Amino acid sequence: MKSISANKQTRPPAGLSRYSRPLVIALWSAMLMGAVAYGQTFNVVDVKVEGAVLASPSLVLSVAGINPGDQLTASVTQDAVKRLYGLGFFHDIQILAEETTGGIILTIRVKELPKLNSIIFKGNSKIKEKDLVEKIKLPPGGFLAPHEIYEKKAEIIDLYAEKGYFLANVTPLLNYSEDSASVEVTFQINEGSKVKVEKVVLTGNDRIPADKIVGKMRNRKRGFLKSSNFDKDKFPEDKEKIIQYLHELGYIDAYLKSDSFAIDTAANRMSIFIDIYEGPRYYFGGATFVGNKIIPENALKQALKFRKGSYFDQEKYDESIYEVYYLYQEEGYLHVQVQDSRKTEDSLINITYEIIEGVPSEVNLVQIIGNTKTKEKVIRREMSIRPGQVFHRSLLIRSVRNIMQLNYFGNVEPDIVDLPSGDVDVVVKVEEKPTGQVSAGAGYSGQDKFVGTFGLGIPNFRGMGQNLSFNVDIGSRRNSYSVSFTEPWFMGTPTSIGGDLYFLNRRWYEDYTEGRRGGSVRLGRRLKWPDDYFRVYARYRLEDDRFYEFSDDYKLTNSELYRNFVQFDSAYYNDQGGVDSVKTIDYNFYTYGDPLPGSLQSFGEDWFTSSSLTWSITRDSRNLPEFATKGSIVSYSLSMTGGILGGYWKYQQHEMELAKFIPIIGNIALAGKLTLAGIHAGDDNKILESDRYSPGGTGYDAIVRGYDDGTLTPDTVGISAITYQFYSSDELNVRPDLTADPDSTADSTRTYTARVRGKYMVAANLELQVPLISNQLYLLGFFDAGRAWLHRRDIKLNQVYRGVGFGFRLVVPGIGTIGFDFGYPLDERPGQDKGWKPHFQIGTTFNR
Repeated sequence: MKSISANKQTRPPAGLSRYSRPLVIALWSAMLMGAVAYGQTFNVVDVKVEGAVLASPSLVLSVAGINPGDQLTASVTQDAVKRLYGLGFFHDIQILAEETTGGIILTIRVKELPKLNSIIFKGNSKIKEKDLVEKIKLPPGGFLAPHEIYEKKAEIIDLYAEKGYFLANVTPLLNYSEDSASVEVTFQINEGSKVKVEKVVLTGNDRIPADKIVGKMRNRKRGFLKSSNFDKDKFPEDKEKIIQYLHELGYIDAYLKSDSFAIDTAANRMSIFIDIYEGPRYYFGGATFVGNKIIPENALKQALKFRKGSYFDQEKYDESIYEVYYLYQEEGYLHVQVQDSRKTEDSLINITYEIIEGVPSEVNLVQIIGNTKTKEKVIRREMSIRPGQVFHRSLLIRSVRNIMQLNYFGNVEPDIVDLPSGDVDVVVKVEEKPTGQVSAGAGYSGQDKFVGTFGLGIPNFRGMGQNLSFNVDIGSRRNSYSVSFTEPWFMGTPTSIGGDLYFLNRRWYEDYTEGRRGGSVRLGRRLKWPDDYFRVYARYRLEDDRFYEFSDDYKLTNSELYRNFVQFDSAYYNDQGGVDSVKTIDYNFYTYGDPLPGSLQSFGEDWFTSSSLTWSITRDSRNLPEFATKGSIVSYSLSMTGGILGGYWKYQQHEMELAKFIPIIGNIALAGKLTLAGIHAGDDNKILESDRYSPGGTGYDAIVRGYDDGTLTPDTVGISAITYQFYSSDELNVRPDLTADPDSTADSTRTYTARVRGKYMVAANLELQVPLISNQLYLLGFFDAGRAWLHRRDIKLNQVYRGVGFGFRLVVPGIGTIGFDFGYPLDERPGQDKGWKPHFQIGTTFNR
């Protein structure tokens, strides 16, 4: 056989001896090559394929593109070889020729690359295997070329460098099958340690201190509690922060000239070198408006975020343009164009705003999408923006806020769709969230201890916005049953009506049990003046109350006392019946007389009726019903119990609450709350005990964490009479009949301390709310203060009890928001240890 061959081999990287042959393109045999050189061609009679195992011969022939009857030239052969190598299946290709009658027979001889069976990663702990697989994108089953192995090695090293592991080393190991048709690749990884930033060397800054600029970077040498590990992903952001900071200070020509690294491999430390161009500092000059007719120039200038003479801040400059757009969009001019131009005079930048106002846009349609449960009318009635109105952006923002306040939706997204006419459609997309709350379980509080609960709450009953709830609490200290219903839009108007029925038995501090049974009706209305954040409510409550099961300790401090002394002789006989000895026996014990004035025992465990009417006015401008980041709550309520309303109890109750929510950064917010409360009565014995105040812990009246629930009440020192009664008896081993007259008596007095629920209360809460997972998990830091007093003259704000601590809130679908707090008391409270105290509560501090 005479050969006409083209032989080409790839040169793999060093280390893979299996493929370490030079790249060869086989020469034609001398005779045929000479003929080709003179332009002679050969007729192809037949084409054969050898060596193709995984790749089919038909594929090889198709890609080579040489068919019987073709005229073979040198260029045809070379092109065929290039196309076959392009498949990525072969590491060696030869084309051989054999003369025959009528021309030549070609044989395409190929050697296939091994097929990749699997990839194994060893030594990786800092980066998960799935992330490595995603990075190299080398799926098993394909042909593996030698250069790919080293390309993937480099990609793995790059991935480790991105995570700060610059010293990572990767060694590829190949394990071939017996026929060399397949291979298993193992990447042995030595991760090393993260490189820490030792220093950042900044040059080019002439006026701004380097530490202030470097302080904006994440990648720098940091304090003991913060990591100095280099994060490659954060480095581009660091460079942007540097330039942005300089721009904010008026150095608007500033830019980054260069950056580089130097790594000390022995110490595993990095130095970062950054060179900047600072440039001159610029200041705001004058601002001029051209083309404005609808909005006067003074209103536009007031909207600007900068003032003449202040240093130029690109962020404030951009915000100013946004505010100009907002003013026009508030008036319906959605298609206004604001073209700004800047002219520099020395270090001053004068700005001209050229405004093309256009015409106002009207709202054509308001579409609501995404509501799968809530009826559309429930959403639409909360919207301030309506079809036919001139578009006002504030109305759209208010509409979104009102819908979120329903607390039925996880998210509300508005969209404005431009129409050819210049008008717009408003599309509001809502995302329903679980609102029905079915709960069964157990809870714990310092007051009620363990309580088994079952509840069914449907805040969006039938998708109509109605609220229906059933609750049962069963425990050693608390048993209650209640049902409640609220219709927020009665007869299609912003008027709410509702009612409650309840029955409660509750043990108070081991002292006594309170029983309550009754119900209430409620009526509320949204107002439009002074603004539409205001609501007014009225509530009438009729219930029966009683107090029973008094503890001995309570009786001891709330009753007239008789201390009884009994003394008599007891004889002991011997076996002969004579008296062996005589011993004197003493008894000393109390008996209770009438209850002291003001004691709950004086009610004789009878039911007494409470009839009360409460008026409330509230202004609630929060942006969210829970975990608000801005807005406020102001509320005042006046309750009248008894009098012309009838019933046994008779008093007036005043309560005021102020809450403010201040955004800090993003969704991080500072929330503050102040509660003031007081009760006025002609006779303190006519005040229902459960309406008095006992703040502390996460109690019902006010939250002051770090203390036991309901314990920050006035301790009253009382004086009562005590009568000593002395008895004697000559009856052996028998206590005397104490119904008889005592042998003698003596009168005295005693002092005692009793816990009394207060008539006046002050409480304050301050919380920093940090969302770890938005709308799901929040971290809190808090400061609480509060106390109750019995008399107005006793109120001293410098004597409130204070506590600090931290906690978190978890939003659980179907249950609600649950919280765990750890409070530390800053003040001594008799009877309580000064140390960290856990608290559990349902709901938030600002939504109780």
